[in-house]
Amino acid sequence: MSDVASTTPGELTTTQRRVAGYATYAFYVLFAINFLNYLDRFILIGAANKVARELNFGVDGIGTLSSAFTIFTILAAIPFGIWADRTRRKTVIAVSVAIWSLATGFTALAGNFLVLLISRMVLGIGEGGYSPPSNALLADYYSRPKRAKILSRLSTALFIGLMAGIIIGGVAGGLSAPGAWRWAFVFTGIPGLALALLAWRMHEPRRNQADEESGDVLLEEVGTRAVTDVVALPKAVLPQLGLLLRIKTVLGLMAMQVFAYAVLSASITYLPTLFQQKDAFGMTSAQAGLFTGFGVAIAAIPGAILGGWLSDTLNRRYPGARMLVCGIGFLVGAPSYVLSVVVGIRTDNVLLYSLFFFSTTLLLNLYLGPGAACLQDVVPSALRASAAAISLFVSSLLGTAFAPLLVGALSNALDPTHGLHFAHNVAGTDISRALLYTCPAALAIAGVIGIVGSRWVKDDMLAAQRAEQQAAS
Repeated sequence: MSDVASTTPGELTTTQRRVAGYATYAFYVLFAINFLNYLDRFILIGAANKVARELNFGVDGIGTLSSAFTIFTILAAIPFGIWADRTRRKTVIAVSVAIWSLATGFTALAGNFLVLLISRMVLGIGEGGYSPPSNALLADYYSRPKRAKILSRLSTALFIGLMAGIIIGGVAGGLSAPGAWRWAFVFTGIPGLALALLAWRMHEPRRNQADEESGDVLLEEVGTRAVTDVVALPKAVLPQLGLLLRIKTVLGLMAMQVFAYAVLSASITYLPTLFQQKDAFGMTSAQAGLFTGFGVAIAAIPGAILGGWLSDTLNRRYPGARMLVCGIGFLVGAPSYVLSVVVGIRTDNVLLYSLFFFSTTLLLNLYLGPGAACLQDVVPSALRASAAAISLFVSSLLGTAFAPLLVGALSNALDPTHGLHFAHNVAGTDISRALLYTCPAALAIAGVIGIVGSRWVKDDMLAAQRAEQQAAS
């Protein structure tokens, strides 16, 4: 007779409920952190018009701050991601949150452009370290069939934080007292330290736990070449990165995101400033913050949820559905973006602009959950944080980092007075033309890459699962 008691159905059900309950708790902790991530990031965007005038820098300075933040975000992503694959991911998350919360508080002390620039760089380091381990951690709490929905729901915190950040920044920037905008950074930096402690105390699931417990594996066979590309999981850093860059779906996702991130970065950086120009809508700082924040959140949250639901539903029939949904959203979003600029802003019709702005934002944000879930699906669990890190690095370096600089420089070049338009708050035509000349083409390219790349997903998923089996044997 065995000395080990067998597990009864009732005990198994209780254990499953306990595990599911803790996964839900972990999700909400990460949801709160993700909210704060984007809140801290976008306060400056909302207040940029006021801050630029108080600290004496121009429209190109706004782009420089945005790009500097992004560059340091991506410089931090790979080392933090590699660290997360070698240690407890919750520890990496806690350290990252603490860094960016302190940087947010110190932003309030900026007395000139250089100090403000340095604070944004440190903020970027903290926020760059957070994303790769958080996606990898959730991928081990939730199995593949639920993954896109969960990551889509997590992404809604992005838009709530973005909305709150832009609104708080816009309202603070609209206050008449000199330096009043600084208090927004003081009060939003404090909650991050409490969330860092909660992250530190979280339970760490084992690698690939959710997929193993659900028994979710693909049964079809895969060709020898695809398997041998990924079965050997090297221990050294450079071979690991090389392995990831041989996975076709990973390359496709990164290429798609380069163009998509460029559009999102340039648009969100300049829209609040654009709306305040007298030759656009002539809004106040607070009005522009409210319009941008609410507008993005109202459209992007249902877009993200729809993308997750749609991709998980279609994924049961077509393994490449997650990447396909991303591609279709970007491709259809390109003409919608053109209409939002040409019809809305050029006719000075806020209602008409709002209609196209809603449809464009919804389409562009279908990708959030499906793109993140697809990346986690096609790499072995031991490399998930590294995969998220290298994807963030490449996509942000080639897309997010330089898009605001490009649009700012192009806007200045389109201004025949070489900066006087912005100084007199009449740079609306210059900024809108710069966005129109760059963003729709980038969206079309991203869409084509996503549609073509969806054909590679199935083989790469099978290869990743074979790698798991070989590593466990």
